Amino acid sequence: MGGVRHHKGNAKLGMMTSHRKAFMRNMARNLLKHERIGTTKARAKESRKLVERLITLAKTDSVFSRRRAYDVLQDRDLVMRLFKDIAPLFKSRTSGYTRIIPLGFRRGDGADMVILELTERKIVEKLPKKKKEKARPEEPKAISVEGKITETKHKEDVKKEDLRAKPISKSKPTLAEEKRAEKAKSEEKKIAGKPNFMKNLRGLFRKRGDR
Repeated sequence: MGGVRHHKGNAKLGMMTSHRKAFMRNMARNLLKHERIGTTKARAKESRKLVERLITLAKTDSVFSRRRAYDVLQDRDLVMRLFKDIAPLFKSRTSGYTRIIPLGFRRGDGADMVILELTERKIVEKLPKKKKEKARPEEPKAISVEGKITETKHKEDVKKEDLRAKPISKSKPTLAEEKRAEKAKSEEKKIAGKPNFMKNLRGLFRKRGDR
């Protein structure tokens, strides 16, 4: 007779068998990809069993073990990462590939939340970003004139002086304005040619006023 299987059952997690298997595969994929995930305590305990089995399998790099890992993960890139990057980190360990860190109870349903992560992770050092140097303003150069060194003024000051020195060009008069100017000139000439014209006008107004 076979031995009795005490405490060897798997938690159902309120799912059907097919749904639970697919869920555990997704959890294992996410943990191997990101090396750290947040979930409930019950799910973390079940998914860590599968992840630790995969890491133990990946310690012996062979075609058979790669096929077994691919049957679970269904991702060639992730299988390659498991055998080349993750498994070598646990050469000195025989177990304890993952750890569970408690976070407290979830607001709403009161579920016990935890972080499930790998105990050994690859540390990638980020290089500090170089600060961009601000462009310095150009210093005014010195020009020698007959042995004497005179400092040149700033370019902006020189431009302002050039603008002041240049005469502001007036816009050309239109045809209508030219005609008006010509009429005004002709009328002035007529008035200038008749010096007693204004006196005669005054005399006429005075006579009308006497009447």
